[in-house]
Amino acid sequence: MSVIDQLNDTKTRAFARHCYEKGSEEQLRKAAEGPADEKEMKQWDITEGEWEEAVAAALADKEMKDHPPGD
Repeated sequence: MSVIDQLNDTKTRAFARHCYEKGSEEQLRKAAEGPADEKEMKQWDITEGEWEEAVAAALADKEMKDHPPGD
């Protein structure tokens, strides 16, 4: 099961899927290291914590896809 699928909030999960589909692993890593994007939070109607949770989930899923265990 993906990390994104485990998110409880539907808006957070939708934003995480968007991040996963649109961002590269490098872009997601940079986003996770920086401050939450105010514009995206407003656009997706999510809090800073939800933004961070979504980006982290998208990055985790992207890393699992790009670097599967035992690879």
